[in-house]
Amino acid sequence: MPFISKLSIKKLFDNKKFCIILSTILAVAFWFVITVNESPDSENTIGGLSVSIPIEGSVVSEMGMDVIGDPAAYTASVTVKGPAYVVSDLSAKDILVTAAISNVTNAGTYSLDLRATKQAGADDNFEITSISPRSINVTFDYIETKQFSVTAQAIGYKAVSGLVAEQPFVSDGNNAVLNLKGSRTNIEKVAKVVALAEVNKTLSKTETFDGTLKIYDIKNKELPLENYTITTSDGLSAPNMQITVPIYKEKIVPVKAQFVNAPAYFASKTISHSLSTTTILISGPPETVDTITEIKLSEIDFDKITAKNQSFEAAIILPEGVKNKDNIETVTVKITGLDNYTTRTYTVSNIVVKSGGKTATLSRNIRNVKVFGPKSVLNGMSASKLYAEVDTAGLESGEHTVTARIKCKESGKVWQIGTYTATVNIK
Repeated sequence: MPFISKLSIKKLFDNKKFCIILSTILAVAFWFVITVNESPDSENTIGGLSVSIPIEGSVVSEMGMDVIGDPAAYTASVTVKGPAYVVSDLSAKDILVTAAISNVTNAGTYSLDLRATKQAGADDNFEITSISPRSINVTFDYIETKQFSVTAQAIGYKAVSGLVAEQPFVSDGNNAVLNLKGSRTNIEKVAKVVALAEVNKTLSKTETFDGTLKIYDIKNKELPLENYTITTSDGLSAPNMQITVPIYKEKIVPVKAQFVNAPAYFASKTISHSLSTTTILISGPPETVDTITEIKLSEIDFDKITAKNQSFEAAIILPEGVKNKDNIETVTVKITGLDNYTTRTYTVSNIVVKSGGKTATLSRNIRNVKVFGPKSVLNGMSASKLYAEVDTAGLESGEHTVTARIKCKESGKVWQIGTYTATVNIK
């Protein structure tokens, strides 16, 4: 057996391929031994190390300040020394570079010393011999957030003949106000925020265009967007702005008064009156304006029309999307033709159920009821000509207080002054 083993080993060494492989393994082993034992120290430079500026929990953070600019822009290089097999394997993950901020006490630019240390978990068998640069200049400032309304601007637009190009606006109302966050110095420079769209065409209808967000100072000089963090009013990232250019049609239309609680006669024939403004100029989408024949005013309550109160301010009511180009908010409505009207006071004992399908009686007469009507009707008219109309729908049997509308059997030109209630017994 020993003889056979010697022959086998001899054959291996006679094999050229085996000898090459064995020689390579031995050479690497000898190199490793020499590297570790004969040349223990080696130097290596590791570059591109991010510099940590520890703001969180510091005095700087408590004062409401922060680093101005991109902290990731600060990098450093370190030189390390140790066994070649160690330092050759080191990378950025093994070294931590930190800037000392203990001397930062107010807003301004500071020279911060850099310090390099080993990261937790890194091989401990090396030392850091130098760092470059030894310090960095960093600017600190108080951070503020301020809201700005976005002004929509469009360049090179006009409407076709017969239509009017209105002022452009930010398409999405949620983007019409934006939050700008930045250094106090930069925030104080901002005079306006603009969404600018390049249109350069004649428009026959309302259109929407992509806009570019721009920030200007008081001298109309554009400020760099990168100096600010821009978000919507609800904290979302700044959106892609869109600008709408409205193309409207203008039209002069009459103004019409409206009345409520009118007695029978004036329910079918409008009471005589005059208006301080009889027409107004409106503007809106052509398809909407074309359908408008008049603009109505807010309702005037007949219950408030008396001998001493015959002038009312009524608001102009505009359809959705229509503008009042005359900028008139109210119209004075003066009631006329009531010179022969008078006021009388009565006690009403009659009742009529308008709806509800149940029988009702007055538990108590309605006293001190004032009515207004023609003298020819009211002079000498008895209370029996008046009655209270009530609505008992949805009410159960028993006593209830309900709204009462006073009406006259004698004439459709008589109406109540003020409002009244009645206590009724429902069966």
